[in-house]
Amino acid sequence: MYSTLQRLNHLSSLATTYIMILLGLVSIASLFALPTVDVGKVDVKDLIVQKGRLRRWGAREEEIASMRFDIRTDLNPLLNSYNTKQVFLYLTASYDETITGNTHDVVLWDRIITRGDMRDIRAVGKKLPKSKGGKRGRGNVRVEEGKNKYAWRNPSGSFRDIPTANMTLHYSLMPYVGVLSSGVAATAQGPVSIPELIKR
Repeated sequence: MYSTLQRLNHLSSLATTYIMILLGLVSIASLFALPTVDVGKVDVKDLIVQKGRLRRWGAREEEIASMRFDIRTDLNPLLNSYNTKQVFLYLTASYDETITGNTHDVVLWDRIITRGDMRDIRAVGKKLPKSKGGKRGRGNVRVEEGKNKYAWRNPSGSFRDIPTANMTLHYSLMPYVGVLSSGVAATAQGPVSIPELIKR
């Protein structure tokens, strides 16, 4: 005869085995059924380059770019998935230096969107407005008059040798179970011209 403790141990190990098998099946099914996103639009409304210093000790004066932008994209295919925990969005500027030939990818803005976010995600400023209808968990992303969260500077300290940059909104999908996946959520229509330095 088995004792009560031995029976509980057997049941717990059996349940753990079944749960691991179920999670493995969910992970494999999600891998073969990754959701796709229609590429949205990034509209750069204003881009300026001026002299400034980063907020750190010993920072030297250099050229720093700042911009305002709008974003329109539909993330419903990602947030409607049963296995989606959260989506990480980040806007990058990709550009080449004409003299050195170096390629740079700079993150300018980011945001984490969870299943608990409201149906219509309007990212204006730092806070999201409350949903009137109380519906939560899906999202059309609309960023209006957004600004870069992170300083945009070039390693050389100048944008003189950079004529244009490509703006792209990427996403990284974090599932409850399975591997991470990523893709492009929105892009600007063509390269964005880098203006000349504003002299004060």
